Amino acid sequence: MTFYMELRRREEKGREEGKAEGRWGILTELVRDGIITVKEAAKRAGMTEEAFRKLAMH
Repeated sequence: MTFYMELRRREEKGREEGKAEGRWGILTELVRDGIITVKEAAKRAGMTEEAFRKLAMH
């Protein structure tokens, strides 16, 4: 793999991680504002309610 290919791979990975973090932040805010339930947020995040609550508490 060339340096350029590795750089592109890492950039893409960073974008995907950023999207996930952004989505997580929005879901957490929606729950805190009472717009959606923890159950709905967990479903959209692809995790259990318990896992969502644990992450949201940090």
